[in-house]
Amino acid sequence: MNAFRRLATLALASALSVAPSLAFAQSGSGNPFPTPIGKPPATPGGSKPSAGTGTVVGSVATVKPAASVARGGAGAAGLNKGDDVRKGDRLSTNTSGALGVTFDDETTFSLSANASITVDEFIYRKGARGNAVVSVTRGTVGFVAEQVAKTGEMRITTPTAIVGVRGTTGVVEVGAGGVTNVKLYEDENGTVGRIEIFNRQGQRLAELTQAATGYAIQIVAQQVVANALTISPQQLVRDRNIVRNVFNFKNLGRDIINQRLNLRDLPRNIPGAPQLPSIPGLPSIPGFPR
Repeated sequence: MNAFRRLATLALASALSVAPSLAFAQSGSGNPFPTPIGKPPATPGGSKPSAGTGTVVGSVATVKPAASVARGGAGAAGLNKGDDVRKGDRLSTNTSGALGVTFDDETTFSLSANASITVDEFIYRKGARGNAVVSVTRGTVGFVAEQVAKTGEMRITTPTAIVGVRGTTGVVEVGAGGVTNVKLYEDENGTVGRIEIFNRQGQRLAELTQAATGYAIQIVAQQVVANALTISPQQLVRDRNIVRNVFNFKNLGRDIINQRLNLRDLPRNIPGAPQLPSIPGLPSIPGFPR
């Protein structure tokens, strides 16, 4: 019986040693495991956002298909919850899509259907003065501004206006011809911040300090003008739903942001910890004799 067990063990060890070389010869590739273990094969016709070169500045908090990102000159790729958001990204939704994005300071944007924004700049470091510029080029976008707007400078640009956000909550709408509506609403704790509106040359046009008020910015006779909005009861209900969604997305995004930042800050090498040996091209198996 013991002799039989020894023979079985030798046969198994021989099979394990031969299998990788057979896979290598059959594939004709220098990597015997072309698909990483645990990673499903790519879905035909699908694509993932490229890594790009922009700094990671936030994460996708929630998504309703279809929403996409265009990054680094590449074509649009579909987005999923938890995907990174990088400086330079152009984020868009189609006619049935919706998207919530939370940045590292917990500033959150909510894109309704057929909307698009570009993350032109986002610099945030805890305890330091930050800077953010987000362009809204199409559609209805809700936002809640957090630390960057409160301690530094945050601007939302549109085809006709520059919106200076002073740590508050609002809704921006960009319609046909670049006509822009800017509205101010209460923060989650009930306080009301301030929004300043400038033309593209930096001339101040208007200021909002009262909740549920807004301005329409448009070009009239080659001049950019701001006219006070009359917000109908139906529009008010819709806007407040958008604002509630933004608050919910911020809470969802906070957890995702914290997980990513915690992983980023983990030490890569722990002194005194045993280092497992590895074989090039093969996964290491703890406890398996070499």
